Amino acid sequence: MDAFREPPLRRARRQMTTVPAAVRNGRARAKATPAPPRVDGRALRDLLATAAADVALVEVPVDRPPWTDTPLAVRAGDRVTWLSWGRAYLVKPLAIGVPAGLDLICRTGGGRPHQGSRDTMTVTADGDGPLRVACRFPGWLREDGTLGTDRIPYRVKAGQVSAVLVRWPPGVEPAGVLAELAPRDPSGLCAAEAARLAEPPSPPEGWHHHPWTPHGEIFEANDRGGISADCRDGGGILRRPVDVALTPTLRLRWRWRIDELPSALPEDTALTHDYLSVALEFDDGKDLTWQWSCALPVGMAYRCPMDYWRRVETHLVARSGSADLGRWVDEDRPVLADHRVAIGGPAPARVVRAWLIAVTLHQGGRVRGEFGRIELVDGDQVTRVL
Repeated sequence: MDAFREPPLRRARRQMTTVPAAVRNGRARAKATPAPPRVDGRALRDLLATAAADVALVEVPVDRPPWTDTPLAVRAGDRVTWLSWGRAYLVKPLAIGVPAGLDLICRTGGGRPHQGSRDTMTVTADGDGPLRVACRFPGWLREDGTLGTDRIPYRVKAGQVSAVLVRWPPGVEPAGVLAELAPRDPSGLCAAEAARLAEPPSPPEGWHHHPWTPHGEIFEANDRGGISADCRDGGGILRRPVDVALTPTLRLRWRWRIDELPSALPEDTALTHDYLSVALEFDDGKDLTWQWSCALPVGMAYRCPMDYWRRVETHLVARSGSADLGRWVDEDRPVLADHRVAIGGPAPARVVRAWLIAVTLHQGGRVRGEFGRIELVDGDQVTRVL
């Protein structure tokens, strides 16, 4: 089906139904959601102090722009662990927020930011100076390590994120020490980080986390040669480099199966923007992403409703509804033709990356599925992405 843009007035009328429904659902979810588990931060700090070179318990400001210095001073090469808990909310009355593990980031002085995929993480300091912490949302990471914001200021955030920060003595292997301390840690965080270090998560070979987004453990290579996706209460993007000319005959073809959609409401509002998709990034920095929608019509294109992404990302509905859930389907899209309708303006010259995207944090749902094949085809030229 050809791509098309919905007339603005029709879209506004339709969203007048979507947004109130999302608000009602969010309020009900907020009432039903239990508070995050309580952690005795002082007891955890004191336990870790028996083995650490230095340790600090910090409350990470969720409503303050980055960065905040902590009492911990580190040197390049030091091993540093954080054990965090809590939750930060962008819209607390609707339970729209993220767990500590997706919000907390750390850096040493002016070094590059470190982020994890869980509430616990261990990194190697890349410079000397105070260990600094921040909560990333609603900002996005720039290449120089700073965070930018768009329309949503940090001061609207609520919630609480806490962490125990540990600097280990030289030569100490954190995994072993944490495993030894785990029986005396009722929070379970020591055991969790020991287990993570024993089997560190990593994206499928050839794919890399987008530097602007959380490193959620969403996509996993499977024994069928594809990539499985499972995302609950989070989001993330994987990218893989490609280098293909954007010609009138270039087509994006892929095979996917979605078992569960994350939204029951149209995804083109900031309160309902939960989805699974495949995307292409162009050499002008913009991207076009083809999604499976719960209700939006196939071929409909819309600009991303989220802060910052509204400037660079456009969505196009490749499949819609629940009729095909649970079975493999093949897609075939004309890239340049879709770009002209969905994005418009001067056409870029090349495709530089392929993406996989999953988001569920707005409504707290879950998306499950699998990608079996992704390729860019131009005549006899086939560039295999997956």
